[in-house]
Amino acid sequence: MAPPGSNAPRAKADCVVEVFGETVIIRRDSAGGLDASVIEEMVPPNVAAPLHRHSREDEISYVIEGTFRIWRGDEVFDISPGCIALLPRRQVHSFKNIGTVPGHLLTVILPAGFEHFFEVVADL
Repeated sequence: MAPPGSNAPRAKADCVVEVFGETVIIRRDSAGGLDASVIEEMVPPNVAAPLHRHSREDEISYVIEGTFRIWRGDEVFDISPGCIALLPRRQVHSFKNIGTVPGHLLTVILPAGFEHFFEVVADL
């Protein structure tokens, strides 16, 4: 893994899967220094994640490209490049790419472990 702030190439993905109509790229900290996983999501227009809730994980989603509608509890809001959505554990949430072009999200999941869900679903 490249040192923070370096111009070295980014680490190779641990896993790339197709789930719910989107491409999910999973990256893990091979040094084990942080209990988090990083998920890149390439989301076609009109594709949404199922409405769901995590019992132990918090999510932070950062929009790189596209426009997304976020459902978080009773709230509904739109976010665009440079914006983030904080999705706390135990709160029902979802997202949908409401733009006309593919969207690109970077999602950090704390603590790590939920990324295995994507691998299991892709295998099914």
